[in-house]
Amino acid sequence: MNKPLANLTAGDIWGGLAASAVVLPQAMAFGVTLIAAHGFDASQGAIAGLLATAIICLVSGIFGGTRGMISAPTGPTLVLLVGALAALSQAGTQGNELLISLAAVVICTGVFQIIIGLTGGGKLIKYIPYPVISGFLTGSAILMVMSQMSPLSGKGVDPSWESWKWLPLITAIVTVVATQFSPKYIKKLPGTIAGLLFGTIVFHLLAFFHPADLPTKWLIGELPKLNSVGLDISIDAFKDLNWKIIIPSSLALSILTSLDTLLTAVIADVTTGTRHNANIEMVGQGVGQIFSGLCGGMAAAGTTGATVVAVKSGGRRWVGVFAGITFFILLLVAGKVGSILPISVLAGIILAVSLHMVDLDIFAWLKRKRTRNDAIIAILVTAVTVAYDLMVAVGFGVLIAIVLFIRTQIRTPVVHRRSTGNEVRSVRSRNRQERELLEANGERIIMYELRGNLFFATADALFDELAEDLVKPNYVILHLRRVLHIDLTATKFLQQIASRLHQNGGQLIFCNVHKEIGFGKRVEKTLKKVSRSGLGFQILTFNGKDEALEFAEDSLLEELGMSPTRFNDQVMLDKNDLCHELPSEEIVQLESVLKSKALKPDEKLFSTDDFGNEVYIVISGEVEIRLPTTKHHYKRLSTCQPGSFFGELSLLQPGPRAADAIATHNTELFILDEEGLKTLSEKYPSTAVHLLMTLAKIQVDHLRWSTKELQHLSKW
Repeated sequence: MNKPLANLTAGDIWGGLAASAVVLPQAMAFGVTLIAAHGFDASQGAIAGLLATAIICLVSGIFGGTRGMISAPTGPTLVLLVGALAALSQAGTQGNELLISLAAVVICTGVFQIIIGLTGGGKLIKYIPYPVISGFLTGSAILMVMSQMSPLSGKGVDPSWESWKWLPLITAIVTVVATQFSPKYIKKLPGTIAGLLFGTIVFHLLAFFHPADLPTKWLIGELPKLNSVGLDISIDAFKDLNWKIIIPSSLALSILTSLDTLLTAVIADVTTGTRHNANIEMVGQGVGQIFSGLCGGMAAAGTTGATVVAVKSGGRRWVGVFAGITFFILLLVAGKVGSILPISVLAGIILAVSLHMVDLDIFAWLKRKRTRNDAIIAILVTAVTVAYDLMVAVGFGVLIAIVLFIRTQIRTPVVHRRSTGNEVRSVRSRNRQERELLEANGERIIMYELRGNLFFATADALFDELAEDLVKPNYVILHLRRVLHIDLTATKFLQQIASRLHQNGGQLIFCNVHKEIGFGKRVEKTLKKVSRSGLGFQILTFNGKDEALEFAEDSLLEELGMSPTRFNDQVMLDKNDLCHELPSEEIVQLESVLKSKALKPDEKLFSTDDFGNEVYIVISGEVEIRLPTTKHHYKRLSTCQPGSFFGELSLLQPGPRAADAIATHNTELFILDEEGLKTLSEKYPSTAVHLLMTLAKIQVDHLRWSTKELQHLSKW
């Protein structure tokens, strides 16, 4: 929270005044609609709306969760409160007890909003789908229009005015027209103020031609003094209230007002170029609701129209505070104005607000196949809002949000990419015989890179997608780096996948298992914990996909009768990939120009950017080629085992090394450098040519494999 009046600008004052002018008629109109329907004076309703606006603007402005925020009673909050009071009235709550119940609803709404803010729920509310919001607003607009039918009917007045019962309707129509069209011609005058002025003038001009006094039912009446406002609220008064209606109504209202406020906050952010704090805004709104309820006011939320006017008038950090102060001044000095304000004018303002709330885009959504489901959802929420009440619609909307989330998760493919051993390999450099065997049987190694959430709605789809690979003796690797969460249902499905694969002679392997998915580092241990009978077979987990691929390749080679080359094997020059096509005499000639070098475990052969002009032939041991990514981390590019070689590019074109080379075991190397190649070409030119041709062929094979990998990656 900022220091009092820090960063105060003249724009805050002018913005507060402008916003007050915009929201004044709306606040009075909504208060009258809420209270007057239950037999209370219209003036009491008007001041309930004004009090709510003054208090919540002031308190929310002090908390400062959103720059430029103006709060006031809104259409959705009005409709929900009307429904709550109707339910309370039908349950037998009447008179002063009904007003105390209204206060309890507003106070509890504030408490729930504070809880939402303190628990970080403000961010979650923003994820309610837009079609649900559209349905809320459209349904609320329809209910608001319906609520004004009785005040505009003109019934229940003195018989002398019976033939003039058309006057409220005409006044309302004039108000709507003035509200809608006056901003085009009088740009500095807010539409609601124009509607209020024109509607009131037309009403009194027409009524002038009737000799009798105006019916008091058609006027708001003088507003009560500010010092007389308040309810006789006590703990004893709260004990006998109908909490079975109050609590659900408050919970629904807290969600609705929070949503309304946060939508307004987003609009304010766009205009001010700042970013609101949803949780602070919720706490501020909640505290304001509590004070509003204690003082006899109604609930309120962020209101878009007034907020836009406020920020465009220069309002920023303290505009809400000045709007609240302006309303308190109006309550002190403008009470008698209510005696000349027609209720039908306020009804017209409500009708004008309702027109803006109806989302006509729903019809555009219906025309497009892609958005037709969204339109149907909006229409369903609208229907529930109108046919039942907004409280039911809020619950229905939240349910739809859950269903939409599940539908989206189901439609999103769980498998990001499927690759076989012919498309992906480990970085271990294998000899020619091993490569040929793996290429011939590469379809038996399958890697599934998974993504998203594995839960009850997607686990079955994963099982179906893997089904064909589970009935063969395959090595199936599940790559979980992109998986966000795994629930118990998905865990049980993974057990079934492992069992099915094991029954058919295969092996399930996991890699890139991270702690955020709630699955533990060792999958086998987790699967055993969720099953009393255990597994009865082994499931392996590796840190990265390269280790998983290497294990699968080694296991497949052993299964096919070939023992993979190990670091402690010794592969002489005639068996090395570099020399296997050379005649024995040329191998002897080559060996005459080679140098030897021994490395200890963890000894670095060369570093990135070191100058190099030699190729290294691995006789025994193992060397890793690593690309440094940070000071303490690296990416393993290749593991060079006995019978392989590396660094050939520097022999062909001397220059800086592109990576580090580090021995992981005791290693013996032969080295052919630029000088040795020159000597070989001078003494044995035929051998040098054969050697260079072999290097060229190997480089072509590497390029073809790289192209194949790129083609595979480009498909996803």
